[in-house]
Amino acid sequence: MKRPSVTRYGAMLTVILSAIAALAVLLVYMTREKDDLDTATMQKPAMATQIEYLAESLRLSVEAIAAHPQTLACFEAGNSDACRSQAVNLYALNREATLYFVQEGQSADLLPGFLSGGTRRLVERAARQNSAAAAATFSLAVSQPVVNAQGKRLGFVVLEQGVPQLQILFETLPLPAAGAYAELLQSQATETSVLIRRGNQAIKNTTPATIITLSGTPWKIAVWRNTSATFELVLPYLFFWILLSMVIAVFVMAFTISLRNKVVDNLRIMASLINDMRQHKLRPDYPISLLEFENPMKTVLKIAHVQVGRQKEATSQAKLDHLSQVNNRRSFEEKQAELFKTLKDGWTHSLLILDIDNFKQINDTFGHEAGDQMIVAFGKALKDNLRSSDFIARLGGDEFCVLFPYTPLDRAQELCERLRGKMPEMVELIPGVSHKLAWSGGLSEYSKNDTQENAALSRADAALLEAKRSGRNNTRIKAAA
Repeated sequence: MKRPSVTRYGAMLTVILSAIAALAVLLVYMTREKDDLDTATMQKPAMATQIEYLAESLRLSVEAIAAHPQTLACFEAGNSDACRSQAVNLYALNREATLYFVQEGQSADLLPGFLSGGTRRLVERAARQNSAAAAATFSLAVSQPVVNAQGKRLGFVVLEQGVPQLQILFETLPLPAAGAYAELLQSQATETSVLIRRGNQAIKNTTPATIITLSGTPWKIAVWRNTSATFELVLPYLFFWILLSMVIAVFVMAFTISLRNKVVDNLRIMASLINDMRQHKLRPDYPISLLEFENPMKTVLKIAHVQVGRQKEATSQAKLDHLSQVNNRRSFEEKQAELFKTLKDGWTHSLLILDIDNFKQINDTFGHEAGDQMIVAFGKALKDNLRSSDFIARLGGDEFCVLFPYTPLDRAQELCERLRGKMPEMVELIPGVSHKLAWSGGLSEYSKNDTQENAALSRADAALLEAKRSGRNNTRIKAAA
């Protein structure tokens, strides 16, 4: 099983958001205003509208003729000559039309003029339905009943007009869709015939037809749309989804990478804190950029301060002499090694060894408790009267040492004389018992020519021995060769 990662979660989030975006785009596509190819009932093609307009114009004309007073008069009089005269007058107004007046009960065979079989069936059907009807090939014949004021049907007006521009309209007006195929159909009785074809007939067998009925005519338009047209309709939405998904992917991955980097940085800072804890050195600040890491970091930092504080205290106690509360010999050796390394850079350091005079006599006379008190008092006096930069250590017994870092021998000599002048003369050892505080000292300096770290210590020890031989309570100096 793959372990979880921020990057993998980012990829999953990208997929989820892209799926949501796809659903949103699909919803927009499904709820859009459908005024194009995918529904034939919402908008008819231009060719259908124009053909219906022609049929409507013819219907309005025949209605006007049937309602004309002279037409009504000729039907009421039953005078065929008067009706023929009225028909001639109307023919003069529209020479492209053929007008027939058919009186009620008159046989279609007795109509004036010549009627085609389709027109004759029209008249017979109109008589049965008592309403307007139409039938045509490339001409359109429309009948309208003639009714008097009492509502009695007197006969029919039949107007037949050629539609020569029909083929032009069908062939020139745009198809309902790019790459579509259309047929103009005419239904008569149970038969349906194709009058005109247009477009790519190859798609007829690949897609279902949409049938558009042309009102006022016996015609219908059958349309087969190319499936690529549907793809072209969906393509903008698909492109928008792809673009939106790319934007989502870029945003999410940028955010994920940024978040991952911040997590890594915060973990690195926490790791550095743990490393600093091991080294017992804490920095002033550990900046955290994520809120989720803030509380854990505060907890770890509190633990670190406590642990480092305890460690420093333990380290400090380990470096201090328990009795005198100054540095012990181990601390002295570490400090000496540190200063010895700087000699090659040209720095100068000095060293003073001090020994309490007559310390053995104090122990023998007043006891070890008094001797310990002398050690404590001597260490305190050194701390009170030396510089904060001077390093004080007890080497053992009644022997102490002072390191003067970055101090040449002549300056160290001045400090020794000032120290002797400030040290207390008497020290209370035990209640009621005081003793004179006297000490002998040996002063030397570290030299870059020294091959051993303890070379200066040996010279200072030799100078201390001379001070004791010369009567104690004085300081002797032994410079490097």
